Amino acid sequence: MASYSDWDGPKYHRQNRRYYKYATLKGERNILDSDEKRGLESNNPEILHDHFYTKNGQWYVQTKIDNKHLFEEIAPGIRGMEQADSSEYLDALFDELQSLPDC
Repeated sequence: MASYSDWDGPKYHRQNRRYYKYATLKGERNILDSDEKRGLESNNPEILHDHFYTKNGQWYVQTKIDNKHLFEEIAPGIRGMEQADSSEYLDALFDELQSLPDC
């Protein structure tokens, strides 16, 4: 399991007023997204974040509720997992986050 030290950020994206962390883990892209900076902190149950990540080139999104992810591994028919429809946007966002200053 990756640690929070493997992630870059946090970054504040002024245009969409969101906070992000990003990482490339095991060759796959990952983005944490929250409306508050504290939502990106490790073990913060008060504020939610979404975790967008690629698996074999396809973007997925996983929501964290009560400081627990809805699932740990992707499997057919698993509850709480959705494919992200905006792959081009997420690829562009990941690339853009690399150029933003930490906040």
